[in-house]
Amino acid sequence: MSKHTVGTPGPADLLTLNRAATVARLLSSLIHEVNNALQVIGGNTELLQGMPDLPEPVATGLLRIAAQNNSTATTVLELQMFARPSAAQSRTSLFEIAKQSMALRSFAIGRARLSIALDAPSTGRAYVLGHTGNLQLAVLNLIVNAEQALAGQKGGAIRVSVTESPGFVGLIVSDNGPGVGDAVAEELFEPFFTTRARDEASGLGLSVARLVAEQHGGTLRLIPQDLGACFEMRLPAAG
Repeated sequence: MSKHTVGTPGPADLLTLNRAATVARLLSSLIHEVNNALQVIGGNTELLQGMPDLPEPVATGLLRIAAQNNSTATTVLELQMFARPSAAQSRTSLFEIAKQSMALRSFAIGRARLSIALDAPSTGRAYVLGHTGNLQLAVLNLIVNAEQALAGQKGGAIRVSVTESPGFVGLIVSDNGPGVGDAVAEELFEPFFTTRARDEASGLGLSVARLVAEQHGGTLRLIPQDLGACFEMRLPAAG
């Protein structure tokens, strides 16, 4: 039997690490290939949608293809968070990221007849040290999660608040939907866990958002509410 000191990887540990690294490389390559295919599908779908006098069944089918393609592309982007190390970080404004994320979802929110509001930080621009793309993905996931919770609800409202406190920057996304039951609260951040149909949600949104927060030295938690759901992301302030 081989021996090794505490804290030093043994042969079995090294074999496990090597397998994990191999799987990560294979997953990264697979993501790249799938992403290329999705871009081709999306591009050709847009071209076909621009053709004049399309029969209604064809136009409807193209809309469904585009919607599923976008949904799959988002899932692929989320999987990248698990397969690739985080990129180099820089000083960035969480408030600006929140505004950009809301702008990206404005059409979908309006179409769903929901409202969304943004509360600005009382001082400064809420700077953090991070990767803008990853942080935006986290914020988008929190907003989309609220949209899905409010689906079909009359008077559905989402509020995004950016706050500053000594040493930290916070982002809170809340909604006036049905809320989160105690039975599923602990599982919300587990990868692939979802309370919705698989064609509506991948089950990766909240787990990816928490992963991004942790990669930036922060946290993401569900804040208990009497009405609706409320998620708070806290990150170290960059000054």
